[in-house]
Amino acid sequence: MSAKRITVLINQKPFHFEQTVLSPQDFRDAVGVQSDYEVWQVVKDPDPEGQLPVDDVQITEPVEIKSGQRYRVVPVGTFGT
Repeated sequence: MSAKRITVLINQKPFHFEQTVLSPQDFRDAVGVQSDYEVWQVVKDPDPEGQLPVDDVQITEPVEIKSGQRYRVVPVGTFGT
């Protein structure tokens, strides 16, 4: 039985995974950024550049992924805290 590939968009680019659960570090590793970058799931349409995400969810622990989901990996402080 072959593993099913899951395709998600990270920073608007497609990435393919065989595992169904990813940690925040897995997202960072996929796009090749430092370990202090934040990971956000885009719930609705992405907010305009530089605005605080209204509906997005910050990913701070392992999360189950599904094909078609969208994520952003951004430097700390991009959205303020």
